[in-house]
Amino acid sequence: MPTLEVDDITLHYHDAGSGEALVLLHGLGSSGLDWEYQYPEFEKDYRVIAPDLRGFGRSDKPEGPYLVPRHAQDLCALLDHLGIDRIQLLGFSMGGAVAFEFAASYPERVERLIIVNSSPSFVPDHWRKNLEVIVRKGVVRLLGVPQLARLIAKRLFPGEHQQDLRSKTIERYGANHKDAYLHAIDGLVCWQLDDEVLAGLSLPTLVIAAEHDYTPLSEKEDYCTKLPRARLVQVENSRHATPIEQPELFNGLVRDFLREAL
Repeated sequence: MPTLEVDDITLHYHDAGSGEALVLLHGLGSSGLDWEYQYPEFEKDYRVIAPDLRGFGRSDKPEGPYLVPRHAQDLCALLDHLGIDRIQLLGFSMGGAVAFEFAASYPERVERLIIVNSSPSFVPDHWRKNLEVIVRKGVVRLLGVPQLARLIAKRLFPGEHQQDLRSKTIERYGANHKDAYLHAIDGLVCWQLDDEVLAGLSLPTLVIAAEHDYTPLSEKEDYCTKLPRARLVQVENSRHATPIEQPELFNGLVRDFLREAL
């Protein structure tokens, strides 16, 4: 796996395939490994680049917090290193926040934007969101990341037929570094884009929303009205981890959007 030195830390990234550059940004507690159902599909037609964001996977885990603009700057440094000027950008969950931030900060570098089960704001502005933050941080501090991984895996993949996905999630999510995970949460909950910035994101945008995501469909509908060229697609019978849970449907939605004329 190739690496890049950024501000005295090492970032690992996946880089395979050929064609236009498609960047995949993973979610909280994840890494480039969790795009395993997307790599074979998209590397047929695209150069697929998927970094392990700072604090996750095989990338270094420096002192935090890991602010969303810092992740966007890391991505900019990676693209400069690879000599890539313009990309198709897909972000899942926390990666969606980074994708929004990157598109707002470097609009000339993004041709299309795909947001998956994410939002332009992670500020806990509702008691349920605040409780989610408190519970996650509390479990990690008191019981450790492996226990949180078991809770997350059961929540994401509750079906009897999803045992393999639960086991894989427990193994991968549970391997997260405790302090790095907390740094990432601290960086997320203070981040948002205001409505004026959203209105300035004039690039084609696909928003994919799971029927049973952490946040309701109404929130995605609301922010999509503020994006000039956004289209919202709901995936039925899906929870938060749609790219893993329903990869064929998900890959088809992404592929069709990328093939549309600008």
